Amino acid sequence: MDTTPNEHPSAIVEVEASNFSEEVLKSAEPVIVDFWKNGCQPCDMIAPFLEQIATELAGKVKVVKLNKAENPELVARYGVRGYPTLALFKGGEVAVADIDFGTGSFRSSILNALARLRT
Repeated sequence: MDTTPNEHPSAIVEVEASNFSEEVLKSAEPVIVDFWKNGCQPCDMIAPFLEQIATELAGKVKVVKLNKAENPELVARYGVRGYPTLALFKGGEVAVADIDFGTGSFRSSILNALARLRT
């Protein structure tokens, strides 16, 4: 878990090109990837909700963050154009390319995306 001084440990894993395959593509559990960038106010706004989801659903789903500036090749590979973009991976593949969190509650959007994996 990542920690910074004076903060609680995070349930969200920071990923980059060097660990993306291991943390996301080879994960036994579904993975929500938060593609974000510095200076993105909506990215900052959803961060506490993602932390809550990561904590509540630990062991059922993994939540990771991927910084656009540090990982342009992964951003391009997955066709990310806006920020934040939340993608759901399962079995090494993109299962939901862009979780729509603009309507309804953030939590229900995440749960709906996860429910689609079961159908």
